[in-house]
Amino acid sequence: MKVTEEIKPLQRLLEASQFMLSEEVKERFQQNLKRFVIPKGRVLVDLGQVSPSLYFIEKGVMRTYYLRGSEDITSLLVSDGDIVCIAESFLLQKLSSEVLETLEDTIVYAISYDAYRKLVEQDSYMATLAVKLLEQHLINFTDRVKVFKYLSVEERIAYYVNQPSSLFRRIPDHYIATYLGTTAATFSRCLKSVNFDKNRH
Repeated sequence: MKVTEEIKPLQRLLEASQFMLSEEVKERFQQNLKRFVIPKGRVLVDLGQVSPSLYFIEKGVMRTYYLRGSEDITSLLVSDGDIVCIAESFLLQKLSSEVLETLEDTIVYAISYDAYRKLVEQDSYMATLAVKLLEQHLINFTDRVKVFKYLSVEERIAYYVNQPSSLFRRIPDHYIATYLGTTAATFSRCLKSVNFDKNRH
């Protein structure tokens, strides 16, 4: 599968806001954003909690994970320029079956569910932008499904570590391993046969 440069959601949002949003809406949007510096290892949403905010990551790394027995399985890895929440919990305001935590000291801009919903309902440009971001997330999800469906474990690892958005060598390997549907031992073994993109490593 071809490795392509991706446009991060936050970059897309900022670019679109320069042209699409009225000054009034931009100001309202910025007023509803709160900037936080969150330490590494902080749980922002725990099992059984309602995801309260949508986070725009300026710098740092987060992951979501769920439990399978006593093992935690990484379901999402996000970093600089990404947007993250526990989607089902945030959008439906229901109890979360996953955990959201920071893997690095992370700087975020957060918008609450009520503020997000109000902005989307009151301004057609914000609503359009929200739809475009949702579409991009669906495309990214579809791409990930294809990776799991068509590639072997070895191919998945090679594909991931050479992605522009790869967090390889930035976070512990076992998080990436469970995200790719394998074990830390298999991940380590397969790395020995990976042809690394010299422009990235």
